[in-house]
Amino acid sequence: MARCHRNNLRVLLVSGVALSGLLAGAQRLEAQGSRMPPASASPPTMTDPLARALDAEDKGNRAVAVAAYKDVVTQVMADGGSDGNRLAVAMLGLERVWYEQGALDSIVPMVRRILQRRPTDPTAHQIHLRALIMMARDEDARFAFVAWRRATGNDGAPYREYARLLMQRGRSLAADSVLKEATRLLGTAGAITGETAQLHVSLGRWFEAATAYRNALVDQPYLETAALYGMQRAPGPARDSIRSVLSAPPAELVTRRLLSSLEFAWNEPRRAWVAMSTLPANDSTIAAWRAFGERAELNQSWLVAREAWRAVFARTGDLESQRRSAEAALRSGDAALALTILNTKPRSGDTTSAAVRSRALLPLEIEALGESGKVAEAQAALDRERSRLDAASVSMLTRPLVNAWLRAGDVEKARRAMADTDLQDDDEIAGSLALYDGDLATARRHLVRAASQRSELVDALGLLARVRLDRSQAVGRAFLTLAKRDSVSAATQFAALADSVGTAAPAVLALSARIGRPDGATAVWERIVTTYPKSPEAPEALLAWARWLRARGDTAGARTRLEQLLVDYTNSALAPQARRELEQLKGTVPPAESTADVSAIDFSVAMASPTRFLTC
Repeated sequence: MARCHRNNLRVLLVSGVALSGLLAGAQRLEAQGSRMPPASASPPTMTDPLARALDAEDKGNRAVAVAAYKDVVTQVMADGGSDGNRLAVAMLGLERVWYEQGALDSIVPMVRRILQRRPTDPTAHQIHLRALIMMARDEDARFAFVAWRRATGNDGAPYREYARLLMQRGRSLAADSVLKEATRLLGTAGAITGETAQLHVSLGRWFEAATAYRNALVDQPYLETAALYGMQRAPGPARDSIRSVLSAPPAELVTRRLLSSLEFAWNEPRRAWVAMSTLPANDSTIAAWRAFGERAELNQSWLVAREAWRAVFARTGDLESQRRSAEAALRSGDAALALTILNTKPRSGDTTSAAVRSRALLPLEIEALGESGKVAEAQAALDRERSRLDAASVSMLTRPLVNAWLRAGDVEKARRAMADTDLQDDDEIAGSLALYDGDLATARRHLVRAASQRSELVDALGLLARVRLDRSQAVGRAFLTLAKRDSVSAATQFAALADSVGTAAPAVLALSARIGRPDGATAVWERIVTTYPKSPEAPEALLAWARWLRARGDTAGARTRLEQLLVDYTNSALAPQARRELEQLKGTVPPAESTADVSAIDFSVAMASPTRFLTC
């Protein structure tokens, strides 16, 4: 654990230049060591004090590490202080070790002596200022900051470091004063806009933060991540002001990409795509659209994923964007558009052969044709390529075809389609066929093992857990009707089954109400509540009934149903939701707003310097 802590401190303290010098030195030492002959008694003695210091620090021998780091400082200063990288590594090493020993104040006199010889050394100034602030010597820290500022002239580094350290300590107002002073003395905040933006975030000035970040991203695009983590905390009422800043012309890629990421964080995928879609099309924009499409797929935002990949395909014509745009269209429920995309000819510059493209798009073509009800065409497409496919591929492509035949209500053609494939052993397919045949025992055994996401099969599994019958042709016909997407007829059939399924009657009625016409569900809800008042579906029916009445403007009726739920089903898991909705009807509770809570860490500061909050 101690070693991990030391590694974090190294990442926190070592600058990029010093670290590169350290790695180069370590590589040289390793190369030298590999050329040395093996010793029989003990390892070779390290003559370089820097290597000796690092080795001692890794082993936890702090006293030896301190002595060796001091030797490095003495050597460098004796040579006139020309080796700045070596000196920086030694100073940072001393800071780490003395911090672990609780003797951080020991670093102050040393860096002051170094600054007398090297008055513009940035590492020495940073260590000096950091140590004084960590020891809460605020007045001395202020003098150290002034000395650094005088030594560097118009450089913004002292202001940036001082403001960051103050914000890290939670002193936002003091950091605000420093940044205002920088603006006054330097004449422009261009060099410190990143810190200014972070300060505005910490103080909740969202419009000012967005403006500062937009200005900072021009010269410091690496602040995009910090801006995202900082501004995604903005409350709902403040988000439009951020949008107005980031969406203002001219449309720049880094700014619009930041706005798009914020919209995703705020659960607004459509607005996220609008922010990206208006960018002028070029290579950088197309790459950003690809990244957007991948993110939308991960979020299962299929509508915006479809639009992003269509935009890429329209400008590149490549096979990947065609396939992914068609798949997104299918997942969004638009099989007709998926077929249109699949039938679109690629641009003349695309080098993919027609045969390769056809085979790559065949699974999507079969699925899209099946979803569109063109089952015969889907079967013909599979038969056309069957001779060039292996058995596994044929089985994979047959699955959507079988589902399409089932939706068409033709169970026999579904069985013929899956002949000579391993789909007969597939739990989902076998369970579905058994269910539609009315063999509830077999369907129950297969579907309980199937990992299906199809809503009708999820409903079927829930209902089969309540129905104690082993066979029922009527139940199979009702589910087959539902698979054919005739939910109104299926709802009527399920309602008629209530008297023949025993204790599963309320579950059958609840399914009927859920899939049927809303205006016909009230009679079913009333039947559940009056006939089966002790069933778990009774409070569900009351809540759904109240919501339906509220949507129709019948507030009094909705209140009556909610009050009945709270009185008769006090211990129901739906009681808290019913109580809240009742209070909303009375006007005593505002609608709940889903806003992401943020931890106490200021992520805008953390991501501006990603190593500051590392943990093991």
